[in-house]
Amino acid sequence: MDPLLVPRSAPHSAPRPARPQLPLQSVQVWDASTGVELRELKGHTSSVNSVAFSSDGTRIVSGSDDNSVRVWDASTGVELKELKGHTRLVRSVAFSSDGTQIVSGSYDKSVRVWDASTGVELKELNGHTDLVNSVAFSRDGTQIVSGSDDESVRVWDASTGVELKALNGHTDLVNSVAFSRDGMRIVSGSYDESVGVWDASTGVELKELKGHTSWVNSNGRQIVSGSHEQVWVASMIDYNHLTWNLADTNWIITSFGQKLMWVPPEVVLRLPALILIISCSGFADVDFCQSMIGVDWVSCYTP
Repeated sequence: MDPLLVPRSAPHSAPRPARPQLPLQSVQVWDASTGVELRELKGHTSSVNSVAFSSDGTRIVSGSDDNSVRVWDASTGVELKELKGHTRLVRSVAFSSDGTQIVSGSYDKSVRVWDASTGVELKELNGHTDLVNSVAFSRDGTQIVSGSDDESVRVWDASTGVELKALNGHTDLVNSVAFSRDGMRIVSGSYDESVGVWDASTGVELKELKGHTSWVNSNGRQIVSGSHEQVWVASMIDYNHLTWNLADTNWIITSFGQKLMWVPPEVVLRLPALILIISCSGFADVDFCQSMIGVDWVSCYTP
């Protein structure tokens, strides 16, 4: 099993209280099957916020409150490069899938792209008007997505640094962003208690999943989102084919806006896109597969 990589200090969470300074600002590598710590990577001088492996597993990148991005040899723990340029803490880092570039997002409101081998800063992407919390490459490396305290998700051309589109819809800071494996979708998690799914080419919001206050991640086919009270696993496919949804008024409605059933607000309802809910309070299912909606209901009635 591949090694497990974790930062020594915990990421920021909402609300953002003053964090105690920990005696160690390091990255730890663990054997994921045995739980044994393999090595500790020391060099950062403040809390570590984000870590990631290169796709071949040979390098590790980390971002820290010390404003630096550092690259490490995964097998020896030796620091290979220190990438300097950000003027405030680095909140998020990621490798491109081919391992040639690194992207970082910072509280200095910028997204920066680096040559992973030389450590040279290739470009600075400016457009966000507030802290940048999350960054990611598309799988083919042609685009970058970022999420910010300015409540926007932005998509960038990775080669030119040009902003391609701003995805607006969240009403609070965007904490996490990711591309689907095929690059067709973008998923975002926000402190407005929602998960957004967007068409990556048009910027249109395809779906809003409500109920969370924390991170979101994607494996290309599913979305996993978690908050303090529950975890969701949702399908990333066929969002345009949902036959019903839950409105803000707690009415279950059809795609045409027809009201089907009212659900008490305290009930956790599994929406059609959700594969699984893990909740201490349980959840409810509604199945309309055998139902006739609209004028077709008469076929269910025998006088």
